[in-house]
Amino acid sequence: MEDAANDDVSDLETYLGESLELNFTTLKEQYASAAAPVTPWPGSYWPTYQDGINVQWKVGEDSPSSKYAQAFGLDPTDFMNNISAKTGIDSQKSRTACSANADCTSLNDSSVCGKRADAATGYCIPTWYGICHAWAPAALLEEEPQCNVVKNGVTFHVMDIKALISDIYDGSSIKTVFTGARFNGPDTPADMDQYGRYMNPARRDLGAGFFHLAISNLLGKHNVSFVLDVTASSSVWNQPVRSYNVKTMELVDAGEASMKYFGTETYPFNSEMLNLAYVKTTVSWVVEAYADGPLVSTGKVDKYTVSDDYEYLLELDANYAIIGGEWVNGSRTDHPDFLWFATAKPDASSVTDTGLSYANVEELLKLSWFSDYFSDFFGQWFNKYFNYFFSQCFGEYVNNFFGQYVGKYFSKCFEPCLNERFGWYNGKRFSELFYLDGWWREEQHWKCRELRQ
Repeated sequence: MEDAANDDVSDLETYLGESLELNFTTLKEQYASAAAPVTPWPGSYWPTYQDGINVQWKVGEDSPSSKYAQAFGLDPTDFMNNISAKTGIDSQKSRTACSANADCTSLNDSSVCGKRADAATGYCIPTWYGICHAWAPAALLEEEPQCNVVKNGVTFHVMDIKALISDIYDGSSIKTVFTGARFNGPDTPADMDQYGRYMNPARRDLGAGFFHLAISNLLGKHNVSFVLDVTASSSVWNQPVRSYNVKTMELVDAGEASMKYFGTETYPFNSEMLNLAYVKTTVSWVVEAYADGPLVSTGKVDKYTVSDDYEYLLELDANYAIIGGEWVNGSRTDHPDFLWFATAKPDASSVTDTGLSYANVEELLKLSWFSDYFSDFFGQWFNKYFNYFFSQCFGEYVNNFFGQYVGKYFSKCFEPCLNERFGWYNGKRFSELFYLDGWWREEQHWKCRELRQ
């Protein structure tokens, strides 16, 4: 395996605390497919040319950033200016000035003219610029918001809360494990060697051998979710991976494979290869979406899940351990650029340079699991004291406040907006659990459910 890939293997082994499983047969028989333990939720990458989370995504309402400032006592104008300077249009002041998209055409980099609200001029910004690097890990580590939340008279929709969660992950210090190397361009000319492989090592990786080891060890063996930059080009599209499935994994004759894929009688690469295998793997990931409401618990996530097939050869030693690999067919130019994952959520006390507080956003997230029907049932008192009584420690606080009976059944009674992926009750939905009788169930439970349809 190439030196860079060996370093990547070492990084994964350090994180996992054990050596990677390298054996071809073991990986084929035990880890041929796997799904993320928690399905990642679709969300926007909050494009830079739209001014990030300053965008008014819902007609007639303020942007997520403006709502946050209003609800938590910040000056909306100052806060939105900070957002724009960090992840929005004003962060691109060094780029070409413009007043219309036509001013950006000559750049040939997918740029459009990004202008702040009510501004006559702006800057040419590639449409792929955004915070997908923040949304992707957030979608894997944070629970998906479920319902609208009213905080200090400001209504936050699910999409608003997703925006704030994503921006927190951009501005917080989060530990990650990063493998592969980002290719920064230029995309053209695409210099190729005689075998149809990219000449630039950063564009050729991830290596096929490391790719297979990473996905099968991380997700297959250890249930560790990860993010892929799914394009080998200079543009970056970080996508949270949902699953993989090895469709074909079989030993092949090295000479025949060499002639078929590289036009040579003998295998032209790794001289330590003694056995060769052909593999075809389907990888599925969740894509961006400007869609409000919960998408995982409703099954709508399937609409925002895409897949690609990757074909490659695995180089094996005498003991059938994977020691390298090569992309073949269309995957030579269409394969992931890098693979990474965050190892933890932001620190509870994190506050970004823009003034966004993780504690405040986490409060909105927790409220979104309950607040729509609880607000009607308990009124403003409940919203005010929700975190004190319920979000800190369900068992202790609820038992002491409501007594043993309610403490025992609290979460079962009030579970309708919880995502089944929490696993708190073996993945069972509200309909399978304890129900309250009478008007409350009929009048209150279905209010949140209606938002999910």
